[in-house]
Amino acid sequence: MPEIAEVERARLRIHRQCINHRITHVEAQPDTNIFKGMAPDDFAKTMLNKTLVDTKRWGKYFILIFDTEPHLVAHLGMTGGIRFEHEELDKGLQWPPRFHKLLVTFSDPTTNKEIHFGYKDPLRWGRLRLVSGDPLASDPINKLGFDPVLGLPDIDTFRSKVQKRSVPVKALLLDQSFSAGVGNWVADEILYQAMIHPAQYTNTLTEKELDDMYYKMKFICETAVEAEADENKFPDDWLMKHRWNKGKKNENKGRLPNGMLLQFETVGGRTSAFAPERQVLRISDENIKVTVKRKRTTRVKKQESEDDEDEFNDQDDYADSKSETKSKRRAKVVKKEVKAEANVKQEQEDDQVIIRKSVRTVSSRYNFRR
Repeated sequence: MPEIAEVERARLRIHRQCINHRITHVEAQPDTNIFKGMAPDDFAKTMLNKTLVDTKRWGKYFILIFDTEPHLVAHLGMTGGIRFEHEELDKGLQWPPRFHKLLVTFSDPTTNKEIHFGYKDPLRWGRLRLVSGDPLASDPINKLGFDPVLGLPDIDTFRSKVQKRSVPVKALLLDQSFSAGVGNWVADEILYQAMIHPAQYTNTLTEKELDDMYYKMKFICETAVEAEADENKFPDDWLMKHRWNKGKKNENKGRLPNGMLLQFETVGGRTSAFAPERQVLRISDENIKVTVKRKRTTRVKKQESEDDEDEFNDQDDYADSKSETKSKRRAKVVKKEVKAEANVKQEQEDDQVIIRKSVRTVSSRYNFRR
């Protein structure tokens, strides 16, 4: 799922190619999941003839500021993404892209050169809104917490925000009302580098752990944003470069370059990757109350409410949902196989009983006749 760095990259791509361009054509698919607060047709008509004068981002939202209100506020959801026609055609791909929801033609007023832009979303969990006034001060962005790059609080305020909560630290980092833009891989990276177990309760963190988490959050988010989500530009010792698919693509098979093994557990309803040798869980009263689930589960579900809680979710869930589906199918197959084997075994045992009874009957008859 796109997190803070991926969303910043999307914003920059639009800004670099479309700034000061006028919208001359808009097509919106009739998908009320994607378009919020306005019918898709009205959405398209409202965007027409606007000029893009600026772009902004807060957390996982990017904003297109037009010369006139309303402005566009976009969330990529889990599988949303932006596309440009010339880039797609250069790659030999089709246009418009499959699963597209919005197509916009931007025209350079000086050269009349057209830029064809598209927004796509296979799972339809992204959100597009037209918002009047200051988008950063309006719903839904005004519900978000601080942005680690654009609005990180001072260290004392950060400590206070963390310590007044009593939840697993991983769950807090994923809470967009606390830290907007932090998703699953970023949260795992912060905790790995700060040497904190994802299930450690926030009110049990030491002062050193709080400081480490603060500065690692700042470093990781700024580094990822500066690299525009290009994994090849991330430091080689980052956890995220070795966490995907439990190390299946890594020749070390889940072992980090420093020799530590990765472990995957569900904490706060999300799949967490961590190194037990480095991230040790200290037992506390809060930790005793809650057992860390060791089976990977999916929490992917569609939210229908306008508070956009579904927009606060992350990427491993989708992989988990597919994995769990496969697991369930496999479990059914195994169950059938076990049941079939049991039936065969029972039939064999029944046959043996019949054979033994028959032998005894024959023997009895033979002795009687003698």
